[in-house]
Amino acid sequence: MPDDPRTRPSAGLIEAYETIARASHAMLAAARADDWDDVARLEAQCRALIGELQDAAAGRSLAAGEQRRRVQLLREILAHDAEVRARAEPWLRELEHLAGAPAARRRR
Repeated sequence: MPDDPRTRPSAGLIEAYETIARASHAMLAAARADDWDDVARLEAQCRALIGELQDAAAGRSLAAGEQRRRVQLLREILAHDAEVRARAEPWLRELEHLAGAPAARRRR
């Protein structure tokens, strides 16, 4: 009988979401501490974990309780990401200003 992805156990999927949530929380802590090198390192770690989760989750479904926990974790991860982005924006604007300053002087 062929392996039906809808009947594969979801074991480990919630744990993977929890691992991503912990990594995103660590990334937020680094952003709050203005440790942007660590933010970049943790962002790369989160990207890798998300890639692994996408591969593991393909074709699998979660029970109702697991789905609720997944949504809770996704909201937590998105909140972490939003705050990291909000903290990075002033730094990015300053970087853009500094990068654009010589070009603006040349146009005069």
